Amino acid sequence: MKNVLSSLLSIFILLHFTLVIAQTPDYTSYFQRAGEMYFSVSIDNPEIIQKLSSIVSVDNFDRDKVFAYANKQEFERFLQLGLQWNILPKPGETGERPKMLGVDELKEVNNWDAYPTYEAYLEIMNQFAVDFPDICQVFSIGQSTEGRELMMVKISDNVSVREAEPQFLYTGTIHGDELVGYILLLRLSDYLLNNYATNSEIADLVNNTEIWINPLANPDGTFAGGNNTVWGSKRYNANNVDLNRNYPDPEDGLHPDGNAWQPETLLFMQLAEENNFVMSANTHGGAEVINYPWDTWSRFAADDDWWQFVSREYADTVHNYAVSTYLDGFVNGITNGYAWYSISGGRQDYMNYFHNCREVTMELSNTKKLQTSLLESHWNWNYRSLLNYIRQSTYGISGIVTDAGSGEPIAAKVSIEGHDIDNSFVFADQAYGFYQRMLEAGTYNLTFSAEGYEAVTIPGISVSRYSTVQQNVQLSLGELTADFSSNLTNVSVGGSMDFTDLSLGAPVSWYWQFEGAVPAESFNQNPTGIKYNSPGSFDVSLTVENSEGDQSTTSKENYITASAEYLISNQDITVATGLFYDSGGQNSNYQDNEDFVMAIYPAFDGSKLQVEFLEFKLESQSSCSYDWLKIYDGTSLTDPLLETWCGNDSPGTLISTHAQGALTFAFHSDYSANFPGWKASLNCVSEQALSIAGGWSGISLYLNPADPNVENLFSEILNDLVIIVGEDGVYYPAQNINTLETWNSKHGYLAKMNSAVNLIVPGIIEANQLLDLKLGWNYFPVLSNTQLLVSQLNSDLGGKLILIKEIAGVKTYWPEMEIYTLMNLQPGKSYLLYLSGDATYTFPDVDLLDQSKKY
Repeated sequence: MKNVLSSLLSIFILLHFTLVIAQTPDYTSYFQRAGEMYFSVSIDNPEIIQKLSSIVSVDNFDRDKVFAYANKQEFERFLQLGLQWNILPKPGETGERPKMLGVDELKEVNNWDAYPTYEAYLEIMNQFAVDFPDICQVFSIGQSTEGRELMMVKISDNVSVREAEPQFLYTGTIHGDELVGYILLLRLSDYLLNNYATNSEIADLVNNTEIWINPLANPDGTFAGGNNTVWGSKRYNANNVDLNRNYPDPEDGLHPDGNAWQPETLLFMQLAEENNFVMSANTHGGAEVINYPWDTWSRFAADDDWWQFVSREYADTVHNYAVSTYLDGFVNGITNGYAWYSISGGRQDYMNYFHNCREVTMELSNTKKLQTSLLESHWNWNYRSLLNYIRQSTYGISGIVTDAGSGEPIAAKVSIEGHDIDNSFVFADQAYGFYQRMLEAGTYNLTFSAEGYEAVTIPGISVSRYSTVQQNVQLSLGELTADFSSNLTNVSVGGSMDFTDLSLGAPVSWYWQFEGAVPAESFNQNPTGIKYNSPGSFDVSLTVENSEGDQSTTSKENYITASAEYLISNQDITVATGLFYDSGGQNSNYQDNEDFVMAIYPAFDGSKLQVEFLEFKLESQSSCSYDWLKIYDGTSLTDPLLETWCGNDSPGTLISTHAQGALTFAFHSDYSANFPGWKASLNCVSEQALSIAGGWSGISLYLNPADPNVENLFSEILNDLVIIVGEDGVYYPAQNINTLETWNSKHGYLAKMNSAVNLIVPGIIEANQLLDLKLGWNYFPVLSNTQLLVSQLNSDLGGKLILIKEIAGVKTYWPEMEIYTLMNLQPGKSYLLYLSGDATYTFPDVDLLDQSKKY
């Protein structure tokens, strides 16, 4: 992880191992022998560290020099930077050959002044279970790339039973050449087990915590020189992949290093998934500092004050027992990860973000392959802090969440409104409903929520350091109420999405209806793979039923928007609406060495292109000279440049002011470090002139207003407006009644005015407008800017039209009575329509003709 021995440089010089890379003849043979290279890089710009970190495995930096590892592929990408570099001797092959402890010498294990061979390591671990069967289990969670065991010791007073207590995890030596954690965690396991019966503090810790310890997370790296020696140990695993860059990343996606998840990574991901670790740490070497979240981005964690407190406690306790020069760098022994340098794919951020855990990175020795004569001192300096860190997992707010009726445990979410960000909430475990929320001293309002239950908020819980507040909670099912959410609401045409039932009141059956989707309905509680093959905005409804036969239905209109998908390329396009991506699309990163220029024109005459960036992540650099997106207000690169964007600095929402309504996008990526890119919605915006007659009349809009709030929409004509009535409420400003809060363009409305008015409404034009109509009476808006022939409407509805008439008017189309006084439907009006059966009507596309109109 983050680490390097600052004194290595002097050792390298004395041993004459340093090679000036500019003259290195054939590095290919180097990688054939070693698999990875350790080297230094001279820099004159601190921003280059971020660039390097996305290409190679940065290890540490010191003023104008960066130390890093690389495999062959990474190194070839690095060479394109054109920087001065030196090959350095691998830390696993420097210094003295370490004393090794074999199986036959295990009687000497009490000295802890040697590194166990691989077989001795297995023997030591297994002997723990033999000697302490009541409080210890030892097992392998799986095998490494080369078939070595990833061993785990679990220590608890009732070790074979999952109890209502916090689970804690230590892992060591994810970088195979950083060996101090290997010994410290082996010795910590031994210390806990041997002192349980005689030390009350250790007994208290073991009795109230389930402690998991994996001393060696990368055995293939540690024993790269063979099972009987740690000489020749390497950072990467047997596939030459840095395991501490191989995890999903909160910011940079599932595979930030571009590699498949390694066997070791998958096993630890599975371990985290199967358990509910509330706190953890992983050990490293090469530096001396406690590194707390985040590594991947600059913003602080929600519990940054607590992180600093527990990190400070670790370092300060060390300072009481260690030499004055140990763990004294950075901020006197602690650092925010990003403030040191940023990495992606680290285990720390993975555990914190994806598993709602609390993990730090412990850098415990400047020397990676510590001399065996120094192992004893490092243990004496650290073991109290290692115990204190475990003990912190028992403090804060703790309790059990259960069903108020049955008493069964609930795996509830425990969150703090206004405090939690970036998945800092925690979950109760499924076995007991047990939760542990560590917090800095203060007063908090905790909310407990779970699928199917009414959320409960407990206000004013006061927390002190080194203490635990017990707060048990019962959740009730509440009244049957249908509700749901989806993982997306804006999807590409042909794309699919998943829906989640959020209903209350213990429903036992579910009936979903998906307008415009395949399938169109589902009886599953949480439907997946619902696909939208046509563009448009679509309704979703859910009906739930409980065991008593009671039902509840909720419908969300225009909930899903399906849009055509466009990837940036060297071509000009015309769009009505759509989703706009970098070259990688929704699920992939853009590539290196890309240069694209694309002009995007609005499909409707007189309209302007609007682009709203929903996601944005390019490579970051202060002058945006690595990867960038430039946007021009017009049809080419000769039009005004709006700005250049990179990093996380999203362009937000932009609207063209050009006469042709177009925007031009120029994208560049350099030779290394690609990122998720962007996702943006494209729309055509214009204005609709709405003429409303005096007295009663029916009104509608064919565009979606930029501000759909009804009070804001009609604010300019309040002096003339009496009342607006819709299917979903009333707006009656004189009586201060507003149950009609949001305008829905798929609804028709009835308005009463004191006098005729004209209103200019800006908004988004939607193509291929669909309207679901029901048997009987319907309000019918005109979702087009051209008049509709009633006779053609009847034909398009399959002859189901019985009658259509003006709202608050006399004109009617009623074939049965041979009344044909209403022959055309006008934009901006709405009508009453009676059908003999359900039907769906697709309006003709809007075709704006007023070229002089400017938005």
